[in-house]
Amino acid sequence: MKHDRRTLDLFEDWQPPRVAVGGEVIRAHPDVDARISMAIADALRACGRPRDEIAAAMAAYLGRPVSPHTLNNYASAGQEGHCISLARSVALVAATHDPRLIADQLAPLGWAVIETRHVHAIRAGLARQRAAELTRIAREEEALWRAVS
Repeated sequence: MKHDRRTLDLFEDWQPPRVAVGGEVIRAHPDVDARISMAIADALRACGRPRDEIAAAMAAYLGRPVSPHTLNNYASAGQEGHCISLARSVALVAATHDPRLIADQLAPLGWAVIETRHVHAIRAGLARQRAAELTRIAREEEALWRAVS
């Protein structure tokens, strides 16, 4: 079939909207702590704000001090013994507005982090899938019932 070059293709450049956050680059490093340190370094770099501002925002979120020096240690894969806690990871996500720190660690486990605004759309899609499955089962059962009636 020939392509009509005079008609615009509405879907040529269309990309579906991103629903899940992160997971694009799964770290291959075998050490989980090193992968997390690399993810922290990426988040700090991508944020574009000074580390003292990020540390202050984390401290405000947690209600306890966080120093830029501590952030530097978290972001350095070579600093053994400086593993970020879950509470501080969440504070870092809140400060940088970058959930990839958590999302990239969950992706290899088959989990995704999504924006809250997509939850109902995903639930609706799952409900439609379940409804289709129940409809299929009902049709099969009705066919069996008719066959024995």
